Amino acid sequence: MITCVGSVFLDNIIKIDSFPQKPIKVLTKSLEKRLGGPAAVASCVVARLGVESDFVGRFGDDEAANFLKSELSQFGVKYNKSLTISGAMSSQSHIFEDSQGERLLAAYNDKKLLEDKNIPDLTFTTEQSYLVDIRWIEAAHYVAQMSQKNGIKCVADLDNYSNNNLIEGIVNAASHPVFSETGLFEFTKQKSVINSLKQLYKNNNKFYAVTLGPEGVYWIDKGIIYHTCSPKIEAAETNSAGDVFHGAFATFLHNKKSIKDSIELATATASLKCTKSGGIHSIPEYVDLLNFSRKVKTTVETEQK
Repeated sequence: MITCVGSVFLDNIIKIDSFPQKPIKVLTKSLEKRLGGPAAVASCVVARLGVESDFVGRFGDDEAANFLKSELSQFGVKYNKSLTISGAMSSQSHIFEDSQGERLLAAYNDKKLLEDKNIPDLTFTTEQSYLVDIRWIEAAHYVAQMSQKNGIKCVADLDNYSNNNLIEGIVNAASHPVFSETGLFEFTKQKSVINSLKQLYKNNNKFYAVTLGPEGVYWIDKGIIYHTCSPKIEAAETNSAGDVFHGAFATFLHNKKSIKDSIELATATASLKCTKSGGIHSIPEYVDLLNFSRKVKTTVETEQK
């Protein structure tokens, strides 16, 4: 089983032709409700790829929560260890997307939801792996620490945060920290991917990675820096591509694939997802990846970036 701990959002997708130059009324091309949130999306990826999946997050007690739970159930994802906060609104976002794929995202978190610091009763056995995002930072820190103590895999999705001691603890304890470019530079205070990875490895000799969207993934393992490229695609939708990557990466690691194979297959999963619209319902199955993943190549990185 892979347990994904972190955020869940009701994403309201609003598609428009273009963003106006000034605030005016515009007509929308479509409106759609979707399940979002890094850990929640990742839990659906895990299930789609054939591994038992458990999501642990915080819901309000509203209609949005009912919709989100029904989406998880469609994928066979369990959520019984999640918290339901009485009187709180579930987290929501409004995502405006134009015909060129540019996005404006406005997210809302109910204070009641964020102020609940209770951490569910979780188990840490050798049959388990964990994935955490930092939207529920106290839980992510606890899971990373306990995973390290029990010698089990923990993939940490490290994107857009304010640096603090809990973040440092997650980075140091998680077996597989994966940064966004913004997250990497915030943590290392560098402006070079290569130098950042070298600095991290010097401080703690283990795996680190950074995802760069269409530029692929840079990662360091046993002191060697690699670059896994993303295949060229005709993108229909890029929402949640990073969340799909993290969920797939955790899945293939859990299935005892090598780091190289896991990153290549995760890159293929995220890239293939981007060729179709539909949010979590466009996540590919494993059989769809077999041919497509051959387009993904990994090289040893020697140049500065």
